[in-house]
Amino acid sequence: MPVILRKVTSPADQDHIDLSKTFGELQELIIDDQVVKNTNDHTEQLLQQYGKPDQKWIASAFFNDRIIGAMCVEEQTGQLKLSNFTVRKVTRDRGVGHRLLDLTLVEAKGKAILLELTRDQNVLMKNWLNHYQAEFVSNTASTSLYKIIPSEHEQ
Repeated sequence: MPVILRKVTSPADQDHIDLSKTFGELQELIIDDQVVKNTNDHTEQLLQQYGKPDQKWIASAFFNDRIIGAMCVEEQTGQLKLSNFTVRKVTRDRGVGHRLLDLTLVEAKGKAILLELTRDQNVLMKNWLNHYQAEFVSNTASTSLYKIIPSEHEQ
């Protein structure tokens, strides 16, 4: 499935609809470093928090001009921190998540990637964590943090 990575900082109306559907499929979201039960109100909050193109943005997987996957990206010193990683249920098991992470690793230009996962995501992404040789960093009561170092072919 040919997927294109785009930074979404000023979403169009259709982007709002697609992101609401995409993030709406997560049971929990990480907002302001807190895990919260997901409600329809939270997508707008994420868009406000991650609408700064040089510091925080939403990385979206586009297919046929529609968002089918997304995650929040925060630029930190020497690394990118990713959270709220999701792929629409109707497009899962087609490599969209892998492609989104692969394209993000290329965009990172050698920076380390920190991937913050809620308990639910941690279980779902176990195979991905092994594929990317993610290194466990830390746990809190509600999240786990992993580090992915881009290999030389991804830089």
